[in-house]
Amino acid sequence: MNKDKIYIFKIALKYRKGLWRRIEIKGDQTLATFDRIIRETFNHDLGDHLSEFYAGKIWKSKGFGEINPDGGGSGAKKKIYQLHLSEGDTMEYVYDFGDDIQHIITLEKVIEPEKDIVYPRIVSQNRPRYRYCMSCKNKEKKTIATWICIECTHKEGKKVLICDDCLEKEHECHYAEEIVY
Repeated sequence: MNKDKIYIFKIALKYRKGLWRRIEIKGDQTLATFDRIIRETFNHDLGDHLSEFYAGKIWKSKGFGEINPDGGGSGAKKKIYQLHLSEGDTMEYVYDFGDDIQHIITLEKVIEPEKDIVYPRIVSQNRPRYRYCMSCKNKEKKTIATWICIECTHKEGKKVLICDDCLEKEHECHYAEEIVY
């Protein structure tokens, strides 16, 4: 049993593999704990949607049970070591069954814990490929876009990327979603 070991997972968005995080988690921590750190690091809403981990392909394999946003649910108490994973094994994770945001999770290593470290923790992530605010660009300024205006995107037929200031000044009544880098 590896309940005292540290599991190092690489989690990537299934349809945007360049967006990934590496997370270390203790074998005796739960899927609810793993779910929480994935939600936080990928900027998923913490309070609204169900999620689930799957032993194989999403919807084609048996899931470990859903996890509620509050940390409850039929899969919440299952421990990482109880998944019986070996280095190189993959599983899948879906956040929000309506939007169906899918992730590929690969167990990279199982190691001994470090002293005085709090787990779970994010140890690395992709290097961001920033995109720039379209409104600022028109004013010959280079500002990193942090939002996509969904209303303007639908209206214009192309992604309308904006910064915090432009969201507040020019799109404050529009529905916008935060960009994850």
